[in-house]
Amino acid sequence: MKEDFLHYIWKFQNFNTVELVGTKGEQITVKSIGVHNQDAGPDFLNARVIINDREWAGNVEIHIKSSDWFAHKHEVDTNYESVILHVVHEYDQPIQLKDGTEIPTLELKSIIPKTAIENYTTLLKETDWLACRNSIAGIDSFTLNNWIDRLLFERLEAKLKPINEILKQLNGDWESVFYIWLAKYFGFKVNSDPFFQLAINIPFQLYSKYDQSIQIQALLFGQAGLLSKEFNDDYPTLLKKEYTYLKAKHNLFEMDGSNWKFLRLRPANFPTIRLSQFASLVFQHKKMFSLILEAKSISDLIHLLDAKSNEYWESHFLFDKASKPNRFTQLGISGKRILIINAIVPVLFAYGRETGNEELVNRAVQFLEQLESEKNTIVTHFEKNGVKVNNAYSSQALIQLSTLYCKNKNCLNCAIGNKIIRS
Repeated sequence: MKEDFLHYIWKFQNFNTVELVGTKGEQITVKSIGVHNQDAGPDFLNARVIINDREWAGNVEIHIKSSDWFAHKHEVDTNYESVILHVVHEYDQPIQLKDGTEIPTLELKSIIPKTAIENYTTLLKETDWLACRNSIAGIDSFTLNNWIDRLLFERLEAKLKPINEILKQLNGDWESVFYIWLAKYFGFKVNSDPFFQLAINIPFQLYSKYDQSIQIQALLFGQAGLLSKEFNDDYPTLLKKEYTYLKAKHNLFEMDGSNWKFLRLRPANFPTIRLSQFASLVFQHKKMFSLILEAKSISDLIHLLDAKSNEYWESHFLFDKASKPNRFTQLGISGKRILIINAIVPVLFAYGRETGNEELVNRAVQFLEQLESEKNTIVTHFEKNGVKVNNAYSSQALIQLSTLYCKNKNCLNCAIGNKIIRS
């Protein structure tokens, strides 16, 4: 038994609330459970209960045993002087306030449905991260769909804070914000952090000063710290020459090239290939976010993300090391979908919220509805256990569910877990 479970039981009044009787025979009627307090102090604030025909307004404290009041040192904390009802699983000791008044106590042990305890215990004992894997397929569509909706918006809103922090640092420059956020996801998880740092390391406005693709490539590869040695091939030699000039002109400081990860990556995902594709995209669209705002369909976004590596990379994955012909110089459709889901949609959503443009907020959500579901271990595991994943809207919601609820065994705050416990 955990206190969190008792909080859940009280919050949803998941017990027989008719003719409640306190440990001293008091007649208790709950008019308002109060507001669940996530900070220090009593567990539920501003509750209203009737005890023996007298209505009380105050706070409710919840414990496994009533003696936990002393174990938690509440007797010396003035915040607990306003407690009007002590709710416990087991009553093992009377509790008095400083003036000697005994706090009315409601014992739940005999009135909590046994099935609720059994269902909750089953979820806690499950070793799979999807604790409800044996039950989730039976959850009614109304509950599941409503929870999916809430999770999707919860995920998008969680990204508002970091995006708005970048916006503040850049004095409201949305083009620069989008450029940085796009770079973050161009690294495709493994190289996300160095790509993010690289974008911060090259002011977006700097690109507008140059109208040749080789200069953009030199800026990116040079600032990435990948042009620090001598080369044999003409292409990297030219890049290094260009970067040496640009570095001196703009007083630039490159990153440590060792930050980039190549190990256990498919060559097509090497940062060299991704950097070249990113350079192509930056060169083509100096005002890309403005074009995003005008895009009305997924096909518009797919077209905007057309990016091909320099022809050098058709026969190389690394500088000075020739390879078999590379068919992956063009950013593929799966990569474009990932960028739409993780870069375009969150920034479009954030821009819509920041400017009060609900049409853009809705469009961002609609883009997810129109995109195919992601294919990863989380989505596959939900599908394996009977959850239908229709599109990226669903897969993003399920990733949120897995990350914030399932893997933390946070079943009590999950609509699916609630349904299973109360079934």
